[in-house]
Amino acid sequence: MSRRLTAVGALAATLLGLLVAPVPARAQADGPSTGRIVWAPCPEAPEDPAVDCGRIAVPVDWDDPGGATVEIALARRSAAAPEQRIGVLFYGQGALGGSGVDAVTHDPRLFSGETGRRFDVIGMDARGTGRSNPVLCDAALYPADVPVVPATEAEYTRTVEAYRAYTAGCRAITGPVFDHLDSRSVARDMDAVRAALGERHLSFYGDSFGTLTGQAYAELFPTRLRAAVWESNMDHTADLTRWVAERSAAVEDSFQGFADWCDRTPTCPGRADGTALWYDRLHARAERGELTATVPGAPPFTLDGYLLSSQVSFFFFQRRWAELSACLAQVAADRTGCLFGDGQGVAASASGPSTIHHPQSAVFCADYRMRVRGAADVLRLRALATAVAPHTRLGAVAWSGVTDCLGMTGPTRNPQGPLRLSDEAPTILLTNSRHDPSSPHHWAERVARQAGPKARLLTYEGWGHGIYWVSDCVRTRVDGYLADPQTAPARRTSCPAMQEP
Repeated sequence: MSRRLTAVGALAATLLGLLVAPVPARAQADGPSTGRIVWAPCPEAPEDPAVDCGRIAVPVDWDDPGGATVEIALARRSAAAPEQRIGVLFYGQGALGGSGVDAVTHDPRLFSGETGRRFDVIGMDARGTGRSNPVLCDAALYPADVPVVPATEAEYTRTVEAYRAYTAGCRAITGPVFDHLDSRSVARDMDAVRAALGERHLSFYGDSFGTLTGQAYAELFPTRLRAAVWESNMDHTADLTRWVAERSAAVEDSFQGFADWCDRTPTCPGRADGTALWYDRLHARAERGELTATVPGAPPFTLDGYLLSSQVSFFFFQRRWAELSACLAQVAADRTGCLFGDGQGVAASASGPSTIHHPQSAVFCADYRMRVRGAADVLRLRALATAVAPHTRLGAVAWSGVTDCLGMTGPTRNPQGPLRLSDEAPTILLTNSRHDPSSPHHWAERVARQAGPKARLLTYEGWGHGIYWVSDCVRTRVDGYLADPQTAPARRTSCPAMQEP
């Protein structure tokens, strides 16, 4: 390739969720005709008779149903007790670019045994991801040499131009589906699968970004929805200012929980002045360029404050507090491997032309219109982020909303707007942790208010992003609701926090 992805640029992309290991696009079955599913054993799980895989062709543009089509990859884990089968349960993958097929294929315990006995669990690789015409980009065009915070108009112009060139390359390699990745299109794909399965209704469980698909399906097809669980909810009314402020504050809240725990936990490395102040000093060293990181597959590079804050925040998703405490001690001693794992996907090969699987920006920007109006706007948002997050400051969890859409052209297909449910929609169960570093609890509160009397909000009074397997209380209530939506809990219900991480 013409130039190599720099370590810092590639790592920044990784932290933004941009570099995802591509799923092999090998065929799982012969290509289907539109609206028909061809099932076959899954290549990834040939010894598991409960799972089969398939493909269905759907319109690239649902407004032009007779036009070009895209094949959607599917996996189905059959109900373990067919005599007790209720129907199909669609799993809405929450990670941007993640594979629903892999989740269903590789994880027999994606749901509890009780739910697995009574539902055929369906996973999709949403359009533009995994095996479903994945978004592919030219690694040589990745804008690795532009600033994370373009502070002058010249820097801002150069950054936008670099992202636009990169995005144009993604669109050219990927094809027409690149401009049709919004959650409403995915919801229509899901309904096409329902129809092809011969099911009158479906049940749905979506987490994080997958809740946008759930919201869209409930709006579009209320009479075909039997039950829906939305976990770690996305607020589709958030503009860029609220996105940065509220997500930054959520990470800071999780940091405070971690720091308070570390200060009172004997096994946490002793920090005489307290964990928060100790971390501030470590972050200041990173900002001054005094920390050097080394990971496999990349040359040594400077670990700046943005990269440090970004990677630290990801420890909060799964409540890995003890692991983070030990890791930060290593970072202070210039041993940073604990932050970046094995480094896979960090540096692109310099041997020739290379593509990377990168659906995240295109998917995100199909559902959110995030307008940045120049360097002054960037600096305003940076000041806002650091004001609400004085310790964690600027990190990818919030800042990706600023940078992800800089190179996008054309309209946002599913721009922000409030949820509007008809009277025909079923009762919806929303679940959220009180201290979620990625989907703030008040996002779930907003969605619940928009859903009105249809909503039941179940709050886990603990920490982390994703709570089904964390809390027996949550899981029992979710499983009960899926089995019988009439047993949905009261409109505002809580489950206590489990033992601290």
